[in-house]
Amino acid sequence: MLKIKMFRIVVLIAVLLLSSLAVTAQDSVNITFWSPFTGPDGQVIEAMVNDFNQSAGPEAGVNVELLIVPWDEYYTKLTVSMASNQAPNLAISHSHRVPAFAQEGTLLPFTPEALESLSINSDDYLPALWNAGEYEGARYALPIDAFPRNIYYNKTVFENAGLDPEVAPTNMEELVAALEAIKASGGEETIPLYFGTTGSWAIRDFLTLYWQFEPNLLNEDGTGVSPNFHEAATQALEITTGFIEDGYAVATPGDWTALFAQNQVGIGFAQITHLLSLSQIEGLEFGTGVFPVLGEEPATFALGHNFILPAGSGQDEAHVNASLTFIDWFGDNAFEWAAGGKVPATFAVIEDPEFETLESQAIVTSQMDYMKLPPIIPQQSEIDVILQENVEAVYGGQSSIEDAVNRMAGEINNLLG
Repeated sequence: MLKIKMFRIVVLIAVLLLSSLAVTAQDSVNITFWSPFTGPDGQVIEAMVNDFNQSAGPEAGVNVELLIVPWDEYYTKLTVSMASNQAPNLAISHSHRVPAFAQEGTLLPFTPEALESLSINSDDYLPALWNAGEYEGARYALPIDAFPRNIYYNKTVFENAGLDPEVAPTNMEELVAALEAIKASGGEETIPLYFGTTGSWAIRDFLTLYWQFEPNLLNEDGTGVSPNFHEAATQALEITTGFIEDGYAVATPGDWTALFAQNQVGIGFAQITHLLSLSQIEGLEFGTGVFPVLGEEPATFALGHNFILPAGSGQDEAHVNASLTFIDWFGDNAFEWAAGGKVPATFAVIEDPEFETLESQAIVTSQMDYMKLPPIIPQQSEIDVILQENVEAVYGGQSSIEDAVNRMAGEINNLLG
């Protein structure tokens, strides 16, 4: 009799457990999260989402369905999904893309109530990153990181050139001395300096140098370029083309990471996001440095990654709250994201004593006071196209610096005026 009772109790407990699981599954909110991070970045974000889904997620009744869309397809697919009312609940956006999305009405704002529920305060964030998330008085993005331009230098190439492999150049004099030594010691296959001559990197390196001469890309009322645009843009391009003319760089360098790994590049203008991929190359010895001051003042181009809430039919209160739950958890685990090769968005991570153990990230983060982001305006993506086409024309030998600068100024003025 006792055995029968015990059996019934066990069955009852099993039924209750199954019922509990069924309720939990039923009450659980699934949110779709689109991420453009691939390679090492993709591995980190996937690991973090899996961690959330196995730890904090079940407790909160939230499950995150991650979809990784490669960068070259990401914004096209995201824009189409927004237009067709099939957008994800949560997505990633570069800081300079946020104003255009907000202007088009395709984003939900992070309300003051939502920010308060997450204990998010502006004073906790790097000002440049925080300010980039606002448009016309509302907050449409929450920053998670920054990736400014910095340099990597090949220690093997430095040693072969008689240079100190533990010291990175920080100004024009030191950089030219290092490039001259590398040029003298290396063969014809060695490229002393790599910088971007095509694509988005061409814009980023150009603007870094531009901002070292002139802090503003646009005039005060945002109707055209800065009064000092022509002079600063000319100085920036004279520096980079001068490196090419002096034999320190080439206009079509190829795949810089492959060349760097083969000890055929001495110094590369790049960004912190390459840290993990470089670290995974067997036998490669490299150092990290801040972007050298080649102009009048220190400055380095930066962008940030942000969480955004696309508007759409799937965005009810439950799904927004579920996204906020994941964002809150991500903020609590931001050190893990920074360790993957990013400048943290919050002072909490930067001031954590453990952050100093991330040597490269700490070096690049030391530039936080003079990181500069593009103007926070809806037309910035169009400005990027103007800058890219004209800078590429200079490096491709299709335009003089003067003509390219005049075209850039004229086209930007027409766009904004």
